[in-house]
Amino acid sequence: MNHKRLYVGDLASNVTEGVLRTLFDEVGGVEAINLMSNSSLNSFAFVEMESPEAAREAIKRYNGYDLSGSRLIVYAVPPKSRPREIAR
Repeated sequence: MNHKRLYVGDLASNVTEGVLRTLFDEVGGVEAINLMSNSSLNSFAFVEMESPEAAREAIKRYNGYDLSGSRLIVYAVPPKSRPREIAR
């Protein structure tokens, strides 16, 4: 896996970007966090790590990790693909 982008699901509604940054910084630098919060359901986030190695370590350490009473789901997300240009 050479992906740096992680999906982090089943976040409790009280988890903030700061909490995620502190947690994921423990395994490597965090480049970006996009937190999708929903007050009635568990939230999720996309966390961009600084390296594929840091992303792999984060998956090992935090998939199933109990954070604020919720067990996290953490897995790699392939980079967004760019639309292909159509030859004319």
